[in-house]
Amino acid sequence: MQFAIISSVAFLASMLSAMSGAGAAILTTPVWLSMGFPLPAVIASNQLNGAAWTPIAARNYLQGRDADWPLIRAMVLVGLAGAFVGTAVVRGADPRVLARVIGAIIVALVLFVAASPALGAASMPPLLSRRLTSILAFPIGAYEAFFGSGNGLFTSVLLARTRGMPLLTALGSYYAMAFFLNSFAVAVYAAAGHADLRLMVPSTAGSVLGAYVGSRIGRRKGQVLVRAMFLVMGGALGAKLLLGW
Repeated sequence: MQFAIISSVAFLASMLSAMSGAGAAILTTPVWLSMGFPLPAVIASNQLNGAAWTPIAARNYLQGRDADWPLIRAMVLVGLAGAFVGTAVVRGADPRVLARVIGAIIVALVLFVAASPALGAASMPPLLSRRLTSILAFPIGAYEAFFGSGNGLFTSVLLARTRGMPLLTALGSYYAMAFFLNSFAVAVYAAAGHADLRLMVPSTAGSVLGAYVGSRIGRRKGQVLVRAMFLVMGGALGAKLLLGW
């Protein structure tokens, strides 16, 4: 019974996340905690889930598209440095204050996207160089290492705005980068003894299937659906974090 519950919740969370970039952890974390799993084990499991399903979502979104692989590689390297810092910072930060700050940023981001209907609709000339854009991956990596929900929103808007990427290409690029950041975080938490296979195995199985379905739907329906999911899921995520629901 527990296996079925965990895999079903993980399926739904990753399916919605793969279509919007809002992040599966916002749904899975409270459920895993309510089932009695300690927070470090929950974070480790969420990171493993992400490492398992993000390559699938990246492939589905980037297949047949012109991905900027030099930029993705540079953002991975900078993001890993941020992830190293993030795993250390989270242990000393007040999670409630952190959640509200991130929630406010996400709400502002959603409002910006809502007011910019042309953002990510088609390729545009880049505003920043690859080097400057890759530096912005540092805070993305830091945040990804301990929570990650909303990072798909941050990165997609960042790449659409600074590099002129279509929204689907930007989202796929984020998922390609997230695989490495999640894998690093898994190694850190597992080395600290926080791996719990009772949670990791069923949640990973559900996440992989959910991400495959969600990213296939997102690619097939295109930018209009992904943007709508982006606004709905991002708005809900931002409000939840900001108001502490």
